[in-house]
Amino acid sequence: MENLIHQALSEVVTQDYVLLDCPYHANLGDHLIWEGTLCALKRLPFKCLYTSSVEYYQESRIHDGDLILICGGGNFGDVWPRHQNLRRHLLQKYPNSRFVHLPQTIKFCEQAVLSDYTALYQKEGYRNVLMTRDRRSYDFALEHFSSCKVMLVPDMAFAMNIPKSYIKQSSRLNSKNAVYIRRRDHEFTDEADSMVPSNVSVRDWPTYERLPLIRHLIYIIGGPIRHLLPHRVYCSYMDWAYNRILHPFYVRMAIKFLAKYDVIYTTRLHAGLLGHFLGRDIRIVDNNYGKLRAVWDTWVKE
Repeated sequence: MENLIHQALSEVVTQDYVLLDCPYHANLGDHLIWEGTLCALKRLPFKCLYTSSVEYYQESRIHDGDLILICGGGNFGDVWPRHQNLRRHLLQKYPNSRFVHLPQTIKFCEQAVLSDYTALYQKEGYRNVLMTRDRRSYDFALEHFSSCKVMLVPDMAFAMNIPKSYIKQSSRLNSKNAVYIRRRDHEFTDEADSMVPSNVSVRDWPTYERLPLIRHLIYIIGGPIRHLLPHRVYCSYMDWAYNRILHPFYVRMAIKFLAKYDVIYTTRLHAGLLGHFLGRDIRIVDNNYGKLRAVWDTWVKE
C-alpha cells in the first residue's frame, strides 16, 4: 500500500508544497490519516512550506502559485460542509495554484450542492488532482468531476509506521477481549448496535470520552495569547501546538488504546484500519452511507 501511495504522490507532488485542513481536533482517526500523510511525504524530495487547519490557516502564509495539498478523509461533499467550503475558498483565492486533494470518500446528500460543485470543478478542474480512497468514490468522481485528474489511492493511514511491538498474530487473539467502537455523530446508524454482541465493552475514541490534560493545558496557555496578541500569533501558536505536541500524542494514544483489544467491532473506519495494521480481528459495522464498506472492500477485503 505504501508503494501505491508513493507512486501516486510522486506523480503529482512535483515541488515544495503547503499542507492544509489538518485535523486540529480530537478525532484520532483523522490524526492517523495525517500521520500517514507525513510519513508518505517524507519519502519525496520536496519540503512542506506551511501546515495548518481549516480554523487557523493564515492566508498571508500562502502564495498564489503554491502547490496546495488538502488532507484526505471523508469530507469531500456536504456531510461535513466547512471542509468543502474551504476548498471553494482556496480555489477562488489562489487562481494560479494547483491543488491535490489527498484520498477522500465522496458523499453528496443534496443534489443542489452536487450541481454547484460539479459546475465549479468543471471550470477549475484542470488545476485539481482528486484522489479517491474507494472505488465507489472513484467512479463517482469520474462521472461528476471529469475535468479533474481523478486517481484511486489508498487511504493515507496505510502509510503509517506502526511500532512492531504492538503488532500481534491473529492466531493468538482472544475473542473474549473485545471492544465495540461506537461513533456518536450524524454518521451513526441505529442498525449498528444490533450487529454487535450485547456483552462487548462499548467505547469511542478516548478523546471523545475525556479530553487529555495536555489538550486542556495547551488551550489554557493559548487563552492569553488569543486575547492579548494579534490573531496571527494565536494561529501560529496553535500550528505549533498541534504539529509538535498534540498530533504525536494523539497518534500514540490511538495505538495504545486499540492495542489492548484482540477483537474490535467498529463504526469508525480508522479504528478498523489501525486494528487491521495491528493484526487484530476486525468486524466492520458500517456508517449510514457505506463509507467503511467502500474503503474496506477496495483495499482490505482480499
